[in-house]
Amino acid sequence: MRISRKVTLSQIEAFCILAKTRSFKKSAESLSITQPSLINKISSLEEVYNTKLFVRSRENNRLTPLGESLLPLFKAALNQVKDAEFMLMASDKMQYGEVHLAAVSPYLISEVLKCLHRKCPNIKVKVTYSSSEVIKAMLLRGDVDAGFFVQNDKLLGYQVIPHFKYRIQAIVPKDHPLSVEKKIDISAFAGQKIIVRESGSLTRQQLEKAANENNIKLDIAYELGSREAVRDAVGHSMGISVVANHEHVEHKNIHTVAINEASFEIQSHLVISNERLSSPFIKLLMEVVSL
Repeated sequence: MRISRKVTLSQIEAFCILAKTRSFKKSAESLSITQPSLINKISSLEEVYNTKLFVRSRENNRLTPLGESLLPLFKAALNQVKDAEFMLMASDKMQYGEVHLAAVSPYLISEVLKCLHRKCPNIKVKVTYSSSEVIKAMLLRGDVDAGFFVQNDKLLGYQVIPHFKYRIQAIVPKDHPLSVEKKIDISAFAGQKIIVRESGSLTRQQLEKAANENNIKLDIAYELGSREAVRDAVGHSMGISVVANHEHVEHKNIHTVAINEASFEIQSHLVISNERLSSPFIKLLMEVVSL
């Protein structure tokens, strides 16, 4: 019997999901199919071409060298199918579809989302909010179509487009001695109880970098996992912290103070893979950001 050597779209989807999760159980759940069905898709692909694409191990199915080489090609194929569907739908004036973006803060992209919705009201936009570090990793894995985060250096294979500038400022309790100051130097953080975000937070990284460059030892009293938690802690006079000026929410017990530090002026970017530049939606996104 002649065996057809045609790779199907469902096999490519199964391959890419398994490469990401490394788990047949999680991959099957993500695709809304049974585990045996997923295993059959991967096994039939390997059998037809008489090769191995994954090293099987419980909950850790790793790609073989051939699998690693195929992954970017299969991801590109899925992106092209997605773009083709977008064009077909747009040609019928329906303009239905779905895209996944990631951003550090809602403030950075709210106007962008509003404009996109006005131009393409039937496009479903999913947005994941996280730190610059996490968003970059998501983009490199192909988990999102585009990311809004801080990327000061060139990134091979990606377009890095300036989008939004902001400053990092100090937030202190209103009964704190620093609350009477309009502007402080980084040296003012010496000897203070400091409240910070998690290690991937850009504001924390900038504060620690500036402190190290000025030989200032920071007394990290609390590491909290959200802006709201940091704001609440400062409001309860547990210490002082830093926050992006556009992310600060007024609080009756908190005073903001400017920081005289050049590195605290931050440029955020829209970062897009070169492989996605032909996408109609990505072209529209770039157009909106450049307005």
